[in-house]
This record gives sequence, C-alpha cells and structure tokens, in this order.
Amino acid sequence: MKTVTTVAGFLLAVSAFAGGSDPKVPAPAYPLKAETNFIAKVADMREVGKESALAGIYLSVTNKNGETVNVYVGPKEFVKLFDVTFKVGLELEITGAKVKFDGGDVILSREIKFGRITLTLRDEDGWPNWDYNKPRGRITTGL
Repeated sequence: MKTVTTVAGFLLAVSAFAGGSDPKVPAPAYPLKAETNFIAKVADMREVGKESALAGIYLSVTNKNGETVNVYVGPKEFVKLFDVTFKVGLELEITGAKVKFDGGDVILSREIKFGRITLTLRDEDGWPNWDYNKPRGRITTGL
C-alpha cells in the first residue's frame, strides 16, 4: 500500500510541475494562400505575455470599413529591435494572413509599412524573421 501511495504522490507532483492539464494553444501556421494587404489606423497596442504561443506585441487596427482587426506584430524583444512606436491614429499598410487563434481572428503580419519605414517581420515564405532555426526549403510555419 505504501508503494501505491508513493507512486500516486509522485504522479501528482509531476502533473503540478508540468503545468497541469491545460496546455497552451499552439501557434497557427502562416497560410501564404490567405495573405492579404490592407491599410488601417492604429486604435490600440498591447503586449501578451509568454503564457501565449503568440506572445508579444499586438495592434488593434481599424480598416477602411470601420472594422477593428487584431494584428500580431511579433515577439516583444524582436519588435524592440526596430525602435518604432505605434501611436494611436498612425496609418499602416499591413501585409499578413488571417488565422483563427485562441477563439478569435488575428492577422499574422509579414510586413508593416508606415511613412518611410518598412518592418519585414516574416520572409516571403511566411517564416518569422525572429526564428533563426529556419529549415531549408519551402515550409509553412507554426509561429
């Protein structure tokens, strides 16, 4: 009986340190065929913590139809390298792909232009420029 109790206690401890039974929703792949380009104005900027598979900087933007769209820019540390500020009202030209993520729609940005600045966030295959482990060949990404 002592062995069963010890094993049960061990399994309980392992599950607690493994993060429980609620795993993180995986990051969606970048669908090249769904890529679009649009102009929108920044309505809000926020940071999502590392508990998300798409942790980092998000913009809420309003397109020409008055719809608010959520745009994933990239990880905070990577976006900081560009030394840019997204102010409310700033007009952006966004190239990206719309995906379902964590119960809603989000645009995974590949390129964001404003003024004379162009942020190239993903390569032509949709692979994130912050991921230096890019495999060779044409591969869709899960980031």
